[in-house]
Amino acid sequence: MSYQRVGELNCSLVVKTTEMNTGGEPVRIAVSGYPDIVGDTILDKRRYVKENFDHIRKLLMQESRGHNDMYGVIPVIPDIKEADMAVLFIHNEGYSVMCGHATIALGRYAVDHGIVQPVSPETLVKIQCPCGLVTAHVQYENGKSGSVRFESVPSFVFAADLTISLGM
Repeated sequence: MSYQRVGELNCSLVVKTTEMNTGGEPVRIAVSGYPDIVGDTILDKRRYVKENFDHIRKLLMQESRGHNDMYGVIPVIPDIKEADMAVLFIHNEGYSVMCGHATIALGRYAVDHGIVQPVSPETLVKIQCPCGLVTAHVQYENGKSGSVRFESVPSFVFAADLTISLGM
């Protein structure tokens, strides 16, 4: 495949996507045609995409192919062995470390497209995101995926019971 930056002549790039929707929120998953992404860690890969392929993010997320509320996913090779898949999240303004509605869509996508072997009544999908490993729990009955819930990365309280003076 050959490609050049947008604005140059002879641009040749075809990125195929799967369109999903979670409770009214769109998710566009790049399933083929995205240029090779290098990096040892998922954060290295995100930095590489931002520095080298941001023009593709803009093509996929912004008008005329996208809109202000468009969210996207770029699958990458996981760098942690527990992960079934790894992804980068993109949107109209840039990149994020996590997206709940995209994680729900990815859980069903992984089951429906054979990335994980479905198990009844619930299939676990371990997704490496820039924030860490997230686990989606996908209902699976009678050969069909259903509702999804997920566990995100641990969080913590940095400080509690503080008084802040705003000096107004």
